[in-house]
Amino acid sequence: MPKSHQNKQTDQSKIRRQEPIHHSSRAGPPRSSPRASPPSPASAADRVPAIPPPQLFTTAALRRAWLAVKRSGGGAGVDGMTIQKFEADLAEELSMLRQQLISGDYQPQPIRRIMVPKPNGGLRPLALWALRDRIAQRAIYDIIAPSFEAGFLPCSMGFRPGLGVQDAVQRLQTLRDQNLRWVVDADIQDCFDSFDPERLLGLVAAKVDDPLLLRYVERWLAARIFNTADGIPKKAGASQGSVLSPLLANIYLHQIDLALTEQSLAVVRYADDLVICCRRKGEAQHALVALHDALRRWGLQLSEKKTQLVHFDQGFTWLGYFFIRNECYQV
Repeated sequence: MPKSHQNKQTDQSKIRRQEPIHHSSRAGPPRSSPRASPPSPASAADRVPAIPPPQLFTTAALRRAWLAVKRSGGGAGVDGMTIQKFEADLAEELSMLRQQLISGDYQPQPIRRIMVPKPNGGLRPLALWALRDRIAQRAIYDIIAPSFEAGFLPCSMGFRPGLGVQDAVQRLQTLRDQNLRWVVDADIQDCFDSFDPERLLGLVAAKVDDPLLLRYVERWLAARIFNTADGIPKKAGASQGSVLSPLLANIYLHQIDLALTEQSLAVVRYADDLVICCRRKGEAQHALVALHDALRRWGLQLSEKKTQLVHFDQGFTWLGYFFIRNECYQV
């Protein structure tokens, strides 16, 4: 039990109660196939249509993207361009980026890898993209994200508009109060670095018709991180640090959400942190098998050391909160 949980009780009055999740049957990857197929094409209303490039990458859109990137901060990429330098010649820099995006000549810079401390100790690798690449990614995020957001399930709560950690914590408490007290507390091993780039691009293409947008997403997935631990450049894929990385992760892990909720399992997922709540231990054991199978079909696997089957009476930590019986404490 964390030392700090006894004196950091969550103020339950600050966490709104939500209605329970009602899972419906949805089509996920076929159970009999070792490689799940991408979902059926989205309806025309949900898709991102092909749009003339000058209308895609307007000056106003790039300015909005720039402001979002500026608010997020971050250091310079391999080209040494800082936020301050870029802003000093903002109109010219955005104009050059716009022309490259419109013409199709845009190419991402190589990516610098940095190590940042984790809240619970250790280091996490992050891909540090050049500032111009982060602006381009944000511009495309603004175009495609609404179409994907419309299809995500209620169980997905990480990196989504209007949702946060407390919403996920509250959802887990709601399931606990429904007497779903056996929990599969799962950790996906090297999640962001393990997505299959070709299958991920296929999932993006299932909703995006514009070939230029797809071309740029493909280029970002194939961009190179040059200062890796072993000295061998590697493809960026959906590595953490990209502006698009959280959305791409939710697009890929949406397939896991579908596979689990198809079996009426009570899931709460915050990015790659996932719990499944069950009424009995045997049900939780079956849920763990179902999760293993769903992940395997999408080329992912669980971290055996960090995944556990636990009861609320035993206590466990999730998203920085310690759950024990009917109590919840912020760690």
